[in-house]
Parts: sequence; C-alpha cells; structure tokens
Amino acid sequence: MTAANGAVHGAALVEGLQVGDPRVHGPLTVFPLRLAENGGPAYVTLRQAIVDGQASITEVDEGGSVPELRVVNKGDERVLLLDGEELNGAKQNRVLNTSILIGGRSSLVVPVSCTEQGRWSYASREFGESEMVADRQVRYAMKESVNASLAAGCGHRSDQGRVWSEVSALHDRHATHSPTAAMRDAYQTRKGDLDAVLAAFPLQDGQQGMLVLHGARAVGLDIVSRAPQYAQLHDKLLRSYAFEALVAGGEPGDRVVADAFLERIAGLPGRRFKSPGLGWDVRYEGAGVLGSALVYRGHAVHAAFFDVGGVRGASGSEAGDGRSWVPDWRIADARERARRRTRTDRAKDEREGPR
Repeated sequence: MTAANGAVHGAALVEGLQVGDPRVHGPLTVFPLRLAENGGPAYVTLRQAIVDGQASITEVDEGGSVPELRVVNKGDERVLLLDGEELNGAKQNRVLNTSILIGGRSSLVVPVSCTEQGRWSYASREFGESEMVADRQVRYAMKESVNASLAAGCGHRSDQGRVWSEVSALHDRHATHSPTAAMRDAYQTRKGDLDAVLAAFPLQDGQQGMLVLHGARAVGLDIVSRAPQYAQLHDKLLRSYAFEALVAGGEPGDRVVADAFLERIAGLPGRRFKSPGLGWDVRYEGAGVLGSALVYRGHAVHAAFFDVGGVRGASGSEAGDGRSWVPDWRIADARERARRRTRTDRAKDEREGPR
C-alpha cells in the first residue's frame, strides 16, 4: 500500500489489493487479502515485542490515567500497536484508540480506552498482550469518536462513555457477565464457540488482511503491510469480526458485495493528522464507510475500514440511517477504477506542482 506524495486517497489503498477466494462459515464470508507490494518499513508486532521483552507497557504514573498508557520500546526495531488491540492488566484493561508505530529505543504515551469499567486497582505492574482485538462494534465506536476528536483538534481521544456502553451491550447480546464489566470476560466465556469459527478461516499463504461479510453486507476490512506480521494478528482480528456472528445469522454474501465495498473506499479522500508515534494517521469518512490508515514513509502500515450501516449501536439501532449502501449501477472492477483514479490524481499533482 504505497501512498504517492503522502496524499493517501482511498484509491491508493485499494489499487494494490488482491482479493482471494472466500471461505464461508455460517453467516460469515471472509475474503483473504494480499498486496501487490509486500514490504515497506520493518517492524514487529506488539505481541512479539512483549514476548521478547523488547516492549513494556505501564500506567503513565503510579496513580494512572484512564485515557493514557506509557509504552517503552527497549529494542532497535519499530513496534506496531494495532487499533483496537487490548492490553490486559495494571489498573484496568484498555484498548488502543488508533494504530501506532513506535520507533526503536523510545518511550511514548499512547491514547487508549477502558474496556473494564468496574476495576481501578493493580492486577499487575505491566500490561500483557491479551490475544484480543476489540469487538468490531466497539472498534467502530472508538473510531467514529476519535475521528470527531481529531477533526475538532482534540487529539486521539475516544468517547469513553460510549465505549463502556458498547461493552455493556456486548455482554447483553451474548448473555455473558463480568464482575468488573470487562470486555475480555465476554470473549473468555464464549471462547469455545469462537475457536470453532476461527478454525473455519485458517491463515492463507501470503495473506495480509481480510475483508469480512456478515450476511449480505460487507462489514469491514483490515490490511497489514507485511505478511509475517499479519500472520501473528490473523486470529485476533478474526475474533473481532466473528464475535457478533455467534448471535446473529444471515445468508452468506458474495464477491459483488465485497467489490462494492472496495469501490466506496476507493472513492474516499483521506484527511491527514500527525500520528502519536511515527508517520501519519489518515482518516476517512463518507459513502457509508468509516476508516483509518497509519502511513509511514509512503507506505500504509495498517488500514481498517468499517461499513457504517453494518454497525449497531448500544441501543440496538443501526448507525447512520440504518440502511445498507447499495450501488445503483454495475461498475468496473474496483481495483481497476482505483488504478485509473490514482493515475488521474498523480497527473493532477504534476500539473499543480509541489504544495
């Protein structure tokens, strides 16, 4: 995912995507994604960094601060922290508000949201990696409120009350309970059911992401720039999308639905903000889609997009106008249109000169 001239139009992200044959289990259809370019800047995942003792994550100080944590990278390699990745321990469990790339030999305070409302006491001095990415609807709530916060000039802050409401709604939907209102407990209670779903969607050779349909709706996608790193994230990301399929059915969708979702992404301009770590945090919103991409040295390291009409709020009503976005004409393959759009944008840049 190379971003020409730093102006990351959705077309630049879609242009290099290769969509594999889908696998189906119940209402879920998962298309494996690969990139024409597998590479870009080197980094390790947070899981690997913690296992190797390269990274440590703690409260910002002894008293702690709900919306912030401190990450120390003691190694030379960059570390990727993923949007929605949960951290377990310390004074309460948190999830990352955005994807962040942390440079070697550096310390950084990162924006987070609490996913354990009923605890504020030390379970451990350092956080551990929990093998979870937040449920897709929790991630959507964070992404939407972080987008609004960035647009207002208030940084990568989420609406914490909304996140708590979504975690509570998650427990209600799955009839699970947690003494501390922890999202993690819902996952743990239904682990056996989730593992059965995961087994239906094994990692494919060279896979770097997934585009997920729930019923006849494309609900979202995640794509990572390096295949070995994605392999460590595959199950975590799949759980995020699969969890809701345990309580909601539907007939599987098809490639036409997937291509229509890519088309919407390809039509979105990105709005660039400085990342808390290395690079830029690019935000997308429109055509019933909400998304973000972490871009460093011209490469999109991680990108995630969600269908707005496919997200239910804590009240049970769908976000936006509650309708699926349906194109009213058949159009050429999304990737070919993306290539045409990218060439047009580049030609425009050359005519206008440096900005």
